[in-house]
This record gives sequence, structure tokens and C-alpha cells, in this order.
Amino acid sequence: MNYLKTISICFLAAITLNSCSLFEKKMNPEEIYSLQSSGVVLIVNDYYYSAKVNNLELFFSGVDEEGNPTDLTSDEEEIKKNCYELSGTGFFISEDGQIMTNRHVVSPEIDKTAVSKVIRKAFKEAFNEEREQAAEEWRLNDGDTFKQNEIYDRYKTYDEAYNSIDEMSADEIIISTHANLSIVYNDSHVVKDDDLKPCVTVAISENEDVDLAIIQLKDGETPETSYIFHLYPKDEDKELTMDQRLFMIGFNRGTKIAKTKQGYRSQIYSGNVTQRSDGEQILYSIPSLPGSSGSPVVDNKGYLVAVNYAGISTTQNFNYGIPSRLIRQFLNEH
Repeated sequence: MNYLKTISICFLAAITLNSCSLFEKKMNPEEIYSLQSSGVVLIVNDYYYSAKVNNLELFFSGVDEEGNPTDLTSDEEEIKKNCYELSGTGFFISEDGQIMTNRHVVSPEIDKTAVSKVIRKAFKEAFNEEREQAAEEWRLNDGDTFKQNEIYDRYKTYDEAYNSIDEMSADEIIISTHANLSIVYNDSHVVKDDDLKPCVTVAISENEDVDLAIIQLKDGETPETSYIFHLYPKDEDKELTMDQRLFMIGFNRGTKIAKTKQGYRSQIYSGNVTQRSDGEQILYSIPSLPGSSGSPVVDNKGYLVAVNYAGISTTQNFNYGIPSRLIRQFLNEH
């Protein structure tokens, strides 16, 4: 039985991460990277949005700088050709292919209230087209009372929607994110689409202040060679101290930096705790760029102490992590 399998026996369940004491000695960055980098993955998300009122659905790829929906269409197959793409980082937390990352990597945020205001005009035009089409069909079926009654019901539905769309609240316009998630293993090559490993969303935090999500490989199996990350056992939770050294493994700048001749390769960065934690987030001096969202942050014993999720806009050298207490709480809830 190999080392990775041996340590994973300590898990009672994927959602607890309450393992036995795994690491006693302190490790340097090279040792941490050699042990844990196989458990870190590059996440690729091809996504688009939909807006739905009654039975009519419109699709769009995102919003422009003015807040207007882009590539707006009623054809879902068409929008799939114009998806937006983002990348982030994730890491294995169980043997059955579960991967932790940030919510905003899995489900990119959008200002639904602003979009709903702008998209009303498009819906009004679409309802009018449906209304006119139904009216034409009604005329073409003159003499078929049963068919005309059926068409009239459809006409009435779109006519009512047309006349009420301006007064609809944002909550009445259902806006959804459609994510096509896949991962790339550390040190692997991507030559064709099959090299991307498809995933599904398992859980997304409903707490606005806890930017966490779990996705899972569709085949439900973590590769034997992939490291599985661990929190401290529950009765050994460590309070991070000022100036404590921390390490982060992730894919800064996504594919732009990760792509090497040896395959897609993560990077390790280190820094120190720079502010006393308020229990909701940890501030540290680990530099990061877009793409590192969802990266595991570990201490010098290799235990997971935070998940990287946000930076300070004026600098790349200070970033925030979600502390282990909230990670554990999220896992226990799911």
C-alpha cells in the first residue's frame, strides 16, 4: 500500500477531513511542493448565463462594461459557442474525486438586479414576436376551433408577459449560471479536449462571506498518485499567529504561466500572516494573480489552514484566505 493510500485511511468521511495526526516535522517549500503539488488541479470553467420569464428563456455570455448582456440570443446552442472562460485552482479533499475551490470559480458572480433591468427590453421584444407569431397561427387555423383555442391560450400568456415585463421585479426574472467544469492535473499535458477531465458541482456555499465550493470528477475517483489535503484534527485546530509562515500552491495567471514544456505546472508561493484574524478571513503576504483563486494555503507541517479567495486591488502582495474553521463548517454542512 503506497503512502498516499496509507494516510487517506485516516479519513472517516470525505466531508470531515478530521484525519489522524499526519505530519510531525516541519517542512521546507521544496518538501511541501514535492508532497502536495500532485493534489492541486487547474480548473477550467466555460460558462454562460440564462434569463427566464414564464417559458421564454434568453441566453448571454456575460456583461460588458456598461452592464449590458453580451451575445444575447434565444439559441442555447449558439451561446455555447460563445462561452466565457475562466480558470482557477482546486485541490483534492477525498478519495472519490471531490475537489475544493472557490464559489466564484464554479459560479461566476453577476449583478442580477442590474442585468434584469437591462434585459427587460430584450424580453419585451421576444414576447412581442411570440405574440405576433401566435396571432398569425390563429388566423391560419381559421375554422379549427380547438386549435384556435389552444393558440389563443399561448397568445394570452405572451400578451400578459409583454404588458407586465416593465413592472416585473428582479426576482421574477430567473437568472442562472451554466458552468461546464473540467480540470487539468498538475504536470500533465493538454493536447485535445479529452485531456480535460470533466467535473460536476457538488456543493456551493450559500453564505455570502464563505467563498467555497466543491466539485467532483465525473468518474468519482481520485487518482492514486494525487495527494489529498487535510485539516488539523478537530481537537487540534491551530490559531494562526502574527508573522507565521504560510505556503500556497496554485496556478497564478492560469494557463499563461502554468504551461511549460513539461506540462501544466503549478507554482508555490510563501508569505506571512500580516493581520490578526477576525475569524472570518486571514490576511497574508503571499502574492497571487488571477487563477490562484481556490488555492490551498498550508502551514509548515503541510496542514490546510486556509483557502485563498481574494486580493487587495491595489497590490498583488496581500491576499485573503478563508480560515480552517469555516472550511470545516462548510464541509460538515455538505
